[in-house]
Amino acid sequence: MSYPNTPGQQGPNPYDQTQLGPSAGGQYGAPGGQYGQPGYGAPGPGANYGGQYGAPYGQPAQGYPQGQQPQQAWGGGGGGLPPQTGSGRRKTILWITIGAAVLVVALVVTLVLVVTRDKGPGGSPQAAVQTYLEALAGGDAKKALSVMKTPPSEDLLTDEILKKQQDIAKITEIDVREPDTDTGTLAVVKATYRFGDRNADIDFRLNKSGDEWQIDDGAIALSVENLRIPQPTFFGVDISDETKIYVFPGPQDWGSANQNITAENSNGREFPLGPGAFSYVSLDAVLSPKGKSTVETAVNNYLTTCATSTQPRAATDKPGCSQSIFGAQAGTVRWTKPTDLSGLSYRLDYSDPSSVSVNGTVQWSATYVPTYSSSTSSTDTDYLSGKVDLSASTPTFDGS
Repeated sequence: MSYPNTPGQQGPNPYDQTQLGPSAGGQYGAPGGQYGQPGYGAPGPGANYGGQYGAPYGQPAQGYPQGQQPQQAWGGGGGGLPPQTGSGRRKTILWITIGAAVLVVALVVTLVLVVTRDKGPGGSPQAAVQTYLEALAGGDAKKALSVMKTPPSEDLLTDEILKKQQDIAKITEIDVREPDTDTGTLAVVKATYRFGDRNADIDFRLNKSGDEWQIDDGAIALSVENLRIPQPTFFGVDISDETKIYVFPGPQDWGSANQNITAENSNGREFPLGPGAFSYVSLDAVLSPKGKSTVETAVNNYLTTCATSTQPRAATDKPGCSQSIFGAQAGTVRWTKPTDLSGLSYRLDYSDPSSVSVNGTVQWSATYVPTYSSSTSSTDTDYLSGKVDLSASTPTFDGS
């Protein structure tokens, strides 16, 4: 039989019993015990440690069944992370979703940029050549220039001239192949197409500049230093002051700012079909229809003047005139100028194309009083040889 401990009597050692003490920071003794009923050694009034401190040794703290311990309060030392609530889980899922969406958008943007760059006007060698040929066919000089190496001069690389070239011979049936050579900075691309009624098979050479590919020699350089054409023009544009011009591939229209003269291309209908094609200019200056009419007018004016002579030898009173008859009395001759000028030829001077050589025969008629009889008539076949200066404000025939 056991009795409760009385003051002064040592009770049994509580550590001889199997009891789990409170964890660090936990409540020693049973929470919720009755305050004011302490056992041996209980604290005096006013003290509050949260439970019955001083319950009989060997007995569990009042308020808990034996063998059970109080739950550790939240915030106690040594505790782990607090359990997630439903709201916390939802926020975590939301942030994960947002992060995934941002990543997807970034990947899509990157892909679009890469694809756009590859398929842009100069994003690849093949794209650059395709853009160039389509621009030529469409008369879009600016677009063609955007995918080619910048030439020293763009004066003749205009929409107006390009459209005139395409009106003469149109680019169609374009087929651009994959690069035969591509080192990353240099490439060769073959393209076939129709240029008017001719077939083109051209190897385009390209260089990479930054992220863009550019066609080498997209404009063809032509030397015009020794054309022997006065005031030469290309599609109506005066190039008198140029020694070299840059043009797009295609037909070429040469002429002169002097309306009396035009140019004939000794190459006929041949023209460069693509960049890098060998091309040279070989022109012959010829009289334009207006020029021929100008020369004929000058010759006719000359003959009209010569017809006013009254002398057997017209040069006597009309210097420069060459018709003459024999046996006529001086001052009795009445000349009738030739009307048929088909025997004359006109040729531009090789060394000076603004000067036209006139050569050939014309038939004069004359009535006169001969020295030996009464009035009579006669004819004279006169050989004309002289020049007409087309650069003069009023071209005239100068007989030699």
